[in-house]
This record gives sequence, structure tokens and C-alpha cells, in this order.
Amino acid sequence: MLQRALGQVFVRRGVVTPEALELLLEQQAEKRQPLTELLVQGELASEEVVGQALAAECGLRFLPKLDIDAIDPQISIRVPIGYSRAHRLLVVGEDDDSVHVVCADPLDTNGLDDIRASFNKPVVAQVAAASAIVEAINRVFERGATNEELKSEDAAADEDEIDILDSDDDAPIIRWVNGLFSQSVRERASDIHIEPEEREVVVRFRVDGQLKVVKTASRQFMSAVVARVKIMAGLNIAEKRLPQDGRISLKIAGRGIDVRVSTIPTSRDHERIVMRLLQKTNTLLGLEELGFSERDLHLMHELIERPNGIILVTGPTGSGKTTTLYACLNRINRPNVNILTAEDPVEYELGGIHQVHVQPKIGLTFASAMRAFLRQDPDVIMVGEIRDLETAEIAIQASMTGHLVLSTIHTNDAASAFTRLVDMNVAPFKVRSTVIGLLAQRLVRILCDECKQPYEATPYELEQLGIDPESTERRINRKVSSAYRAHGVNYKPPGWTGPGMPMIYRAVGCENCNNSGYIGRRGIYELLMADDSVGQLVMSGADAQSIKRAAMLNGMDSLRDDGARKVLLGRTTVEAVLAATQEDTHD
Repeated sequence: MLQRALGQVFVRRGVVTPEALELLLEQQAEKRQPLTELLVQGELASEEVVGQALAAECGLRFLPKLDIDAIDPQISIRVPIGYSRAHRLLVVGEDDDSVHVVCADPLDTNGLDDIRASFNKPVVAQVAAASAIVEAINRVFERGATNEELKSEDAAADEDEIDILDSDDDAPIIRWVNGLFSQSVRERASDIHIEPEEREVVVRFRVDGQLKVVKTASRQFMSAVVARVKIMAGLNIAEKRLPQDGRISLKIAGRGIDVRVSTIPTSRDHERIVMRLLQKTNTLLGLEELGFSERDLHLMHELIERPNGIILVTGPTGSGKTTTLYACLNRINRPNVNILTAEDPVEYELGGIHQVHVQPKIGLTFASAMRAFLRQDPDVIMVGEIRDLETAEIAIQASMTGHLVLSTIHTNDAASAFTRLVDMNVAPFKVRSTVIGLLAQRLVRILCDECKQPYEATPYELEQLGIDPESTERRINRKVSSAYRAHGVNYKPPGWTGPGMPMIYRAVGCENCNNSGYIGRRGIYELLMADDSVGQLVMSGADAQSIKRAAMLNGMDSLRDDGARKVLLGRTTVEAVLAATQEDTHD
């Protein structure tokens, strides 16, 4: 069908007659060659005529000649040479707003989409003859291969890792799985779910926290798909009764990707697979880029510079806790500071920081790693999670002997972390004397700047966010204004344009955001400082709500308060904040 549609383009442009097209389509079905190649081989049209027709059909410029010397090879080689040859396209330039590509077939949207995903920018395409592009690819990549940058240690470390888009494997299952990974990168997915249903295999991507169905296949292929993924992850393909975990290291369109694979048996006599995608090329965010309010950012800087104490980050799985901890470590990562971490797994390797991947199966647990750390003269210890009394007690011991400890704990809000530790049978006086700060966080979807639409908020929406529509002043502003002034911040509620309702934004959807209305996620935060008033409540065995009320009287924003601030700043929507803070309540 695609080749016939392409043929109709050439008929419309006067390249071939309808009768000649039918003969070409018969040849194409027999030889399995692209229609454009058959046109040239049969001397029905030159490559230039084919290129001009395609360019005219797509409203693009045709280049009769390529200025190869003007092409920067360091930009071109960011796409593998095999991929460039297979799709007959070459990246020729890049600016702040777009990436420039010359291609032989502008209707090859998969190739152009991969370039857009790889550079994370819109593609500006021009068309040239296929032979001219192949010659340019060879010459440009030859120049790039002589550059010393390609001989760096990083390049040598990756030389055995084949880009899946460069693979010419004809096996249908391998192509199907490789296509799945390629599509996940194009759509910015954080997770891939492969699920057996009664009659089909369903694939879902999680994009910006939301799951969506992206592909289906006949159920008869489920076993083959599972086997392929298991082979890639180094798992036992014969074991189908027990859960298994593994990892895959990939390169997709030039990007290094780490894939964490989890399989579990299901009631349908198949296995369900979930894969978490971590991009090796992602740069770590600094604390200033995470979206903290000025008050919370000031206090976070103060906390991580303390010589001892415990800082806990809390929130559900996938709420960005590890990203926050890494940002803290990066901030204090200096030659005169000895930082050790125990993680499961190590998600990013940080230069200057010594990281340990815990392996409970061989006895290397969080607790045993921390015991060993105390004999390594540390200044700062980061442990992936406090999940039992043993780990909690060692963290407390480390804090009391002059070390700063950072960790995570699973609770709904910051105040509940105190009661969680007490429920683990940690003595309240130890909690009071060591925990210096607790940070709860969630991720909310960020509006696409290209299509977000302003409108006047309704009283109901403001009420849901805890904003007082009558006085046009947020309740959170009354609670925290004194705290802001104490830190020299002249705080004014953003979003208010005068008397009446404030202007906020709704998600619309456009090509830039794949019609979702959102691009990416950022955190909303609740930072509880363990001051004297909070400490007294912990010592007296008060519940989490009492501790939270005391903290808010002292200037703490709740998760929903911080979300309201970001709504008024035009960064997210009411719906996104309410979805992320369903358990958050106002007092």
C-alpha cells in the first residue's frame, strides 16, 4: 500500500504513466526493492527527477549539489553511519531551534522522526539525489573518523555496542522488538509494558507519568517476544515460573540507553514484562533546576551543607527521589568531601563519588554496605532506602558520629516519615536528635509552551487548590509570607493580574508535544524542617497530622500549596496538581 501511494505521487508529478506504474509495482512485489530504486534502474527517471518530484510533493527545497566541505562532521556523526546509509539521510547542521537534514526520501517519516528524537528538536529537511547523499555520507564520516574526539576513551568503551537502528537483522521478532525500543525513545517513554491478553499482546508506554497503548500483536508471538527480551537481558529463557530481573545496554539513534527488565508469570501461562528506560546521556539536574520555591531552595542548600544529621526524601516509586538525591550530592561533591553511596541499582555514575550496587542475594544489603562505609572515613553517606530497623539504626549511628546521611523512605508526606521511623521501633529521642529535614515530593506534568492556552480560573478550581477566590490572595501566601521575608525574599503571589480571578493555563495539544499538551515533568515539594516545635511533638508521640500542622504554621508549604504556585506561574494545570496530590489535605 505504501509503495502504491508513493507511485501515485510519481504519476501526479508526471514521472511515470499509470500503465508503467502497474508494471513497476509488480516488479517491486517480486524483488522487494524500493520503488524509487526500480525507477532509476529501469531508466524511467533519473535520481534528480525522482528527488525533485518528492521535494515538490512535500513542499521542500531540492538541492542539485551538496556542499560537503560546509558540513560539520561532528554534528553528522551523532547519527550512526549505517543508519544514515540505510535511510539515505545526512544531518548537515544544527541551530538553537532545529536540526537540518538532507534526505533522498522525505516520505521516510520514521527516519526523520528518529533524528528529531535524537536531537530533541524539530527537523528542517531538504531533498537531494540518493547517490549524492551516499557520497556525502562517506566523505563526511571519513573526515569525522580522523577527528581525535572519536578516539577518546568514551568512544572506545562503546565500540562493541551496536546501535539497534544500524541493525540489518531480518528476523521479524528482532525487528519488532528493536522497533519497540526505537519508538519508545521517539515518544519519550520512561517505561515499556509488554502484557499478554486473551487474544493479543498489548504494549503500553508510560510517557510523562501516563500509560497509553501504542502497539498490539497476535498472542502467538508472545513467547517469541519474551524470549527475545530475555536473551537481550541475560535472563533464563527456560524459567517461566519465577520472576526475573535483568538489564540491557542499548544504543538507539546514537543515544546510550540502560534498560532495567522485570518479568513475572501471569495467570494466562505467559510472562508480563516491564522495562524501565534510563538514558545514559541525560545530564543530571542541579537543585536550582528541580523547581524548588526560593524558600525551599535556600533551606535545601542549608541542610546539605551541615556536617551531620539525616535528610530523608519521601514519595512513591517514580516520584523523582533519586534525581533529588543526586542533585544534592552533586552540589556538595568536592575534592575535600568523601561521599559514599549504596544504591539498588546505581542509576547514574557520578565522578568523584564512590558508589556501591547492593546485592541482597549475596548478603550485600543496605545495612551491610553502610557498616562497611563507616570504616571508609566518609563525610557523606547516601543509602538508597531505609526500609527496616537495622538500616535505620546504622543511619542514626552514622549521623550521631559526625556524618551527613541522605536517604529515602516510603510515606505519603514529610511528617509521616517521623511516625514511620517510630513504627520501625526507632526510639523517638534518636529520631528527634538526628533527623534534620524531610522532603516529600511528587512529579507533575509540565505544560507545552507551544500550545498552552490561558483562561480565567473558576472559583471551584481555586478552592480545590486551596486559594481564596474572594480576597484574591492564596492562603499559602498568608502562611509563608513571614518565612519568605526572613530569608530576604519579597514574595508576591504570581498569576494575579488584579482584582478578580487569576489567569491560569489549560493543556491543548500540538505536534510539539505529541498532542498531549504536556512535555516532561517537574517536582512539587513539601520541605519540613525539624525545628524545636516539631521535635517536641515527635518526642511526645504525636501523630503525623499534628506534626504537619505545626510545620505549616512555621512556614512549610504542603505539596498542594507548591502545586498551586506552579499553576499560577503557568507551568502546569489544576488537573495535573490534583492528580498528583490526591492524598494531600489542607487544615
